Amino acid sequence: VDNDNFKDRSDFYEWGVTWNTRIFKNNNLLHAKYGLSLQYNNLRADGDRVFARDGNQTILVDAGRKIDVARLRYVNLVVPVHLEFDFTPRKVNGDKVYYPTHNSFRIGVGGYTGFNVKEKQIVKYEDENGNKVRQKTKGDYNVNDFVYGVSAYVGYGEFSLYAKYDLQPVFSNNDVDQNNLSLGIRFDFN
Repeated sequence: VDNDNFKDRSDFYEWGVTWNTRIFKNNNLLHAKYGLSLQYNNLRADGDRVFARDGNQTILVDAGRKIDVARLRYVNLVVPVHLEFDFTPRKVNGDKVYYPTHNSFRIGVGGYTGFNVKEKQIVKYEDENGNKVRQKTKGDYNVNDFVYGVSAYVGYGEFSLYAKYDLQPVFSNNDVDQNNLSLGIRFDFN
């Protein structure tokens, strides 16, 4: 997080579906985990500033008033792919062998690629009459159209700790590259 420009509470969340394919016929350790997700990224400007385009760059400018919230939200549609190490043991019932997943310790390493589908700025403030104002502006804030990065998770059962790093900068033409690092909790319901 760029602490000079963004609040510490900038956030990220992701919703999606995944599929899990065992790689080896008679071994439960390695799986290909792949899917389709929407990533919601929110950058919150600090110091009564809002996001604005200046030519082909996105900058923060003084809003000219007290701002409660100035948030740039951009949404990416991505295809995540991970190599998952699942330490769930196989189960044997008579002459049948089963390979359950997500019942033990898991590690996933991989990445994602996709594209930006939407950008908008949300600004909240109180006007001179004391009215609460919420303003949404959809448009082009110079967020990179193509997204890609690396990600990993480690966990037990359906829950894991998750990290992702965007290898492309958030804004496509700014003088200083700013890349997102996101940490969180991942839920896999199979």
